[in-house]
Amino acid sequence: RDVSILCSYIYLQKLELPFNKIKDLSCVSHMPYLITLDASHNEITDFFGFEPPKNLKEVNFSHNRMSAMKDLSAYPSLRRLHLDHNDFHEIRGLENCVSLTYLSLAHNRISSIEGLGDVPLKEISLRGNQIQRIENVRQLRTLQSFDLAFNKIRSLSGLENLDLLGTIDLEGNQVTEIKEVSHLHDLPLLRTLNLQQNPVQDEPDYRLAVIFLLQRLTSLDQREVTVEEKVSAVNKYDPPVEVTAARDHMTHLVYQLTQPQVLFDSTLPSLDTPYPMLVLTGPQACGKRELAHKLCRDFCDFFAYGACHTTRSPYFGEVDRCDYHFVSEEDFQHMTRSGKFIETLRYGGHLYGLSREAIEGAARDGLACCVHMELEGVYSLKNTYLEPRYVLLVPTDSEAYARRMRQRGLYSPSQIDAAVGRVDFYVHVHRERPGFFDNTIPCDDLEEAYRALSQVVREYLGLEEQAGRGGVSATPDTTRSGAPGWMGRVCVCACA
Repeated sequence: RDVSILCSYIYLQKLELPFNKIKDLSCVSHMPYLITLDASHNEITDFFGFEPPKNLKEVNFSHNRMSAMKDLSAYPSLRRLHLDHNDFHEIRGLENCVSLTYLSLAHNRISSIEGLGDVPLKEISLRGNQIQRIENVRQLRTLQSFDLAFNKIRSLSGLENLDLLGTIDLEGNQVTEIKEVSHLHDLPLLRTLNLQQNPVQDEPDYRLAVIFLLQRLTSLDQREVTVEEKVSAVNKYDPPVEVTAARDHMTHLVYQLTQPQVLFDSTLPSLDTPYPMLVLTGPQACGKRELAHKLCRDFCDFFAYGACHTTRSPYFGEVDRCDYHFVSEEDFQHMTRSGKFIETLRYGGHLYGLSREAIEGAARDGLACCVHMELEGVYSLKNTYLEPRYVLLVPTDSEAYARRMRQRGLYSPSQIDAAVGRVDFYVHVHRERPGFFDNTIPCDDLEEAYRALSQVVREYLGLEEQAGRGGVSATPDTTRSGAPGWMGRVCVCACA
């Protein structure tokens, strides 16, 4: 109860007095060289009730009866301060603690975060208080660990810009929405997050969603984040086009296997030649549909246009069954489950799909199918048994491309911006994956693009060789089982 006898021990540097019934620590005023003081689990009510030792660095006053913090400007050397399990209602008096790096005020009655200023704290524990909002911490640029467990916090807003923050404990709070985690997305060093006993854990796929939003995490809810979980999270919420295409292919393959099995005409152009097919791909409104139609008109002895199905409404001038088969989403899903499609994709909020009948109809007429589609459709089609020729149509002048879309009056500004932004996606694939496309044609001028495309098709069909032997014939050279060069039968398809 009484430690006044220690007044004569003026050279003490470390004083440990835990688990007693001490109420008075005035003896510390006689210890100018004291560095460490542990007076936890006592009955002290007076906050730092002694003259300040000039080099005091660590103080533990946890489990006492203190209710009010006082100005600690006289303690410039203080580094660690433990004040757990007292009766503090507010944080104050720390603004001039220029060396303080650790502060614990767990299990008090603090209702708001304030009074910290720009103290160089690295670790703070405020668990077990009554805090409802994370606020007034933006100046704590050195903060590395923040314990806010068992409070009443609903939003994670307020932690932005704490670039050194690596550990956040929010167990036992009231966070209900996964989107709150997005407030932590830009914290570059965040590795450990604890959201146990929050309502958000009841959300479907909670763990994968958080891992996807915070892909740098190594520990979530006191469990290690595995590489497999990170891959699953990305594949679920932002899958690479290869993953989406593989899933699309598996879906349609399984549905097709549930249908009566027949021998497809598109598998039998000849014994040694795959069914010929031409795919025009490029960003939205780059002119691929117009070029596909013109190509099928000018080379009608070789190509048939493959109209895709879509759930979007017709644009002005589009004709049902000619440009697209316009169907409801319910009909589209029914066709999918019936194994009607060979590839599908979702673009701009609408579904697009190339039906097997589009290809088989052309094959039965001895023609090749010509289609147009977005790049995601190309990835999907490359998983099938078909081996089309892929021609990339890419705008090289972004401003002219955007202007052409505006002049059509069919697209919103956001749709135009999205289409222009996707040009780089096509260019990146072309640059990083040599041979992914068989030909690349600029499409800033559609007449020039068509001349280049028709030249490419003539080379595919072997018509240039015939011209070199003395004239071009409307009938191709049938050198292999009636197939004109690359062409056994040809079908042109158009998607999205």
